[in-house]
Amino acid sequence: MKSLGNKQEMGCREIQMQMEDAPGAVTGARELAELLAALSNAEKEHVTTCAECRAAAENILASRALLDGLPSNADLGGPWFAPRVMAAIAARKAERESAADAFTFLPRLAARLTWASAVALLLASAWLYQRPASTPTNPVITDITGEPIADNATPATNDEVLVSLAEKAR
Repeated sequence: MKSLGNKQEMGCREIQMQMEDAPGAVTGARELAELLAALSNAEKEHVTTCAECRAAAENILASRALLDGLPSNADLGGPWFAPRVMAAIAARKAERESAADAFTFLPRLAARLTWASAVALLLASAWLYQRPASTPTNPVITDITGEPIADNATPATNDEVLVSLAEKAR
């Protein structure tokens, strides 16, 4: 049983392909009879009895009718159609490449910047390491002539601070 269904299915496919390739379908057949004119009598009988093949024939006729209603753009191509298309493709490709070229310098710049930063850090760390340690000196407050204003001796207690301030006020 299974092989019989497969044989009939293969027959339906072949008939449907013949209907699609039939000259009536190409020339814009409007009726089922015009579409079936290229088929043999057995195939015509099969199409009239098989619902699947009849539906396929009706679909072919409907699609041909829709395609016949569309305007033809065949005259727009002309002899220069292929060069124009190729030129448009080349222009689009060049536009994309120029956009990509705008950012190709970034990886090179990043690599150079990384090396420059590494060298600068190395030099700065070597300079800081070799610099002699300086001891902080207490700043001496001087007057306009350069004489120190305050004594270097620091009072030991708060009383001495108050006494020294009182002496300075005199």
